[in-house]
Amino acid sequence: MKDSKSFIFVLFIISFLFFSCEQKKSTESFNAMNTFMTIQAYGSKSDKALAEIKKRVEKLEDTISTTKENSDLFKLNNNSGEYIKVQEDTAELFEFTLGMYKATEKALNPALFPVVSAWGFTTEKYRIPSDGELSELLSHTDFLKVGFLKKDTGPELKLEEGMKLDFGAVGKGYAADECVTILKEYGIKSALMDLGGNVQVLGKKPDGSLWTVGIKNPWGGEVVCSVKISDCAVVTSGGYERYFLGEDGKRYIHIFDPETGYPVESDLESVSIICDSGLYADSLSTSLFVMGKDKAVSWWQRNGGFDFILITKEEELFISDGIKDRVQVFYPFKAVYNVKS
Repeated sequence: MKDSKSFIFVLFIISFLFFSCEQKKSTESFNAMNTFMTIQAYGSKSDKALAEIKKRVEKLEDTISTTKENSDLFKLNNNSGEYIKVQEDTAELFEFTLGMYKATEKALNPALFPVVSAWGFTTEKYRIPSDGELSELLSHTDFLKVGFLKKDTGPELKLEEGMKLDFGAVGKGYAADECVTILKEYGIKSALMDLGGNVQVLGKKPDGSLWTVGIKNPWGGEVVCSVKISDCAVVTSGGYERYFLGEDGKRYIHIFDPETGYPVESDLESVSIICDSGLYADSLSTSLFVMGKDKAVSWWQRNGGFDFILITKEEELFISDGIKDRVQVFYPFKAVYNVKS
């Protein structure tokens, strides 16, 4: 009897230690990709996973930064007409964004970087370019003209004279997906990532419940609504955080119309995309904002593969059918619509 009790006691201790170890929480915060990032993970190897994630994100930044002289994009942007050997990350982002450029009819265009720079959003020295200057810059934004070679020695890219690229609209989403891959490799089943506003979760919360992500109020104040999620990303784009007031008193936001070279004048205040890929969510939040409400809804109905929360300037809320039961509304919107596919 004594031996039996001892065995049960030892088994209990082992089980308790195993459970406690599995529920261990680790947190890592750091600055990368021009933003502040925080990741929390639960698991016995969470410390090691987060340390590797930090290195991976920093390496990615070193690869696709537009300002670091040893990055792929800096070399590309400053060596027009020459094929430049690039890292696999750069090649993957190029191929993905090229596909989205075509699918969204140019709403997502990494080649708009010269236009964005002309307005001062890369240096915070804001100005309103002339129509003539914008016309000249827009003539170098055809993303289809980027040269791409797949060689045994590695992928290569080439830009035409006057063309420059920036993967800022997809970089954090790509990084978040890479974080998830690393977490899974370390056996982590529960994690929450906030990469500068790009939220992505792995699994459910340690207690088995869904994570709750709030959608920011574009007019200031508390969150307007929240959505419960697991194993997916929530990425929001809007013009309410990065903008400047011109001498004409008009507000100019950081998201651009690829046809005019001017900041987008959308009927939307914000677009939140919910799907299982951070990269896809990142690209779509920008693209659908550029499209405007009607085209955005139509694009979703034709393509699917994600859910959305759209907030209009008229204080209306549009929620895709797939998440209607997981969204809680706090703001007194003039109307709330459930959009069916």
